[in-house]
Amino acid sequence: MLDVKIIEDLVKPICEEKGLMLYEVLWVKEYGFQVLRVSVDKPNGGIDSDTLGLVNELLSEKLDAYDDDMPEYMLEVCSPGAERTLRNKEEILASVGQYVNVKTPDSTYEGTLLSYEGQTLVVEINIKGRMKKVSIEEADIKKIRLAVKI
Repeated sequence: MLDVKIIEDLVKPICEEKGLMLYEVLWVKEYGFQVLRVSVDKPNGGIDSDTLGLVNELLSEKLDAYDDDMPEYMLEVCSPGAERTLRNKEEILASVGQYVNVKTPDSTYEGTLLSYEGQTLVVEINIKGRMKKVSIEEADIKKIRLAVKI
């Protein structure tokens, strides 16, 4: 099986050329099949299926050179999802202005991420029709992800 790092090195130039960001490369087993899942997105989200198809085609051509080193697999190029986890400071900063879900040991907050400065997030939440700003220390965050506002 081809190492994820090698695959990342193959897909990064494609992403750069198309103005995309690489979110994740994973080998997963689904229903008995090896799946190479490559998640890409536009910097501000909203990638379309035509772009995903193009990346799939371009990456598939590059992977053909490694056929001898690969088991039988399926290539899946997809978006990271509307409710993807924000894994680092850069992803959190890029999400300022977006709707997020933040879990702390004591509570779960859902609202608009207003800022991320120093070690503190400020999220505007709706409590019974009134908007309130909540400051959350980075050390208290168990998980933060984008959320879909319903």
